[in-house]
Amino acid sequence: MNLTVLVLSLLTAATVYSASSSNNGVPGEIAELKPLIEQVINPVPTPTPVNKTRLLFPFATNQTGFDTAIAISNTGQDSTGTIGIAGTATIYFFPNSGAPIPPFTTPSIATGGQYLNLISALAPGFQGYIEVVCNFPFGHGFGLVSDLGARNLAATIPALVLPIQRTNTAVESVGQ
Repeated sequence: MNLTVLVLSLLTAATVYSASSSNNGVPGEIAELKPLIEQVINPVPTPTPVNKTRLLFPFATNQTGFDTAIAISNTGQDSTGTIGIAGTATIYFFPNSGAPIPPFTTPSIATGGQYLNLISALAPGFQGYIEVVCNFPFGHGFGLVSDLGARNLAATIPALVLPIQRTNTAVESVGQ
């Protein structure tokens, strides 16, 4: 006899004593107990893996003598043995002003690999922010804005990992 049949048989035959109606949240009837036991016995379905990562670079430019370098990393290979998948990343440009810029899709990025480029090569004359949608889990990014040649000035731009689904009804906090 398997465990499920045994527990349900015992519950059906058992009588649960309820001294009063205020029993501190403990079920007082068999009918209330059966669904709780079934939740414990039945296996929880395995969650579907989310094979996407959304990144936000809050500022990028290649105007007035500056340029921005970006790195997109597929960190699906690490010391814990976690293995992700290879995939492309689509870069969406949101300029401060002017005409929309079409998105750019990278070549496939292997687990443990990176995609590196300059904004001047992807979207000449751009200034604004960019969003990157990676078609792999464990995506991360980093940016560096500097004067041309990085001789006098440089500032880092960490990419923020955004929730997969973004709504306007919740406060946005990426916990970073």
